[in-house]
Amino acid sequence: MPANDKPLILVTGANQGLGYATTKILADSGKYHVILGVRSVDKGEQAIAQLKSENPSVDTSALTPIVVDVQDDASISAAKDVVESKFGHLDILINSAGVNGQIPVRQPTLRENYKFVFDINVFGPAVMTETFLPLLRASKYHDRRIVNVTSGLGQISVALASENMYSAAKLPAPEYRSSKAALNMVSAVDSSVYEAENIAVILAAPGHTKTQFTGGRGVKEPSQGAANIVRAATEGKPKDLVGKINAEELTEFGW
Repeated sequence: MPANDKPLILVTGANQGLGYATTKILADSGKYHVILGVRSVDKGEQAIAQLKSENPSVDTSALTPIVVDVQDDASISAAKDVVESKFGHLDILINSAGVNGQIPVRQPTLRENYKFVFDINVFGPAVMTETFLPLLRASKYHDRRIVNVTSGLGQISVALASENMYSAAKLPAPEYRSSKAALNMVSAVDSSVYEAENIAVILAAPGHTKTQFTGGRGVKEPSQGAANIVRAATEGKPKDLVGKINAEELTEFGW
């Protein structure tokens, strides 16, 4: 299938961690044209070179890097203009960029920590969705989706389950947990608002993966976590996936 005939998917944070692993699965499949949302041209070029080195059969003509900083509304708007100019539409948006709360400032205040984490994990996906919505509306693809990458740590039931290894008692992470809980609500509202337009807003939980994000700690390889994200973006019936957190094999992971 020619690159310009393939479903068009934009992945933020596409050069590292789960974003890269998600991009790799999509690129290796040969079924999609993937737009790599990255923070610099160099990062995009390096990611594509790595994809090609890991799989020489990857069609690089179906990989398009764009610069987008999810903390910067002007950058998001400029990225939207680039996609609109090149393609005129977008079929699927995957909001994968995120942080775990490690603000790159010495001795940040609690307020600074919360602002930093929410800016990327909540405001970023919300603004990406709002900005790229006109391009999703312009798509003639039969299965338009917005996938927001969340975490089981955003579940209040998990936080309060004292015997759970991921409970707040054992792993507090208040900034990160609350940001993912907020993203879950943003997704719930958006899924209700855009349902009438047949644009599905879906939550995907990759699980505890071994990435730079987690300091290399985790119980799953990045490819395993990314598989959950790809399934949420490309498999199943959208109406069966909205209103819940989708984990392995699109099974519900609570709320």
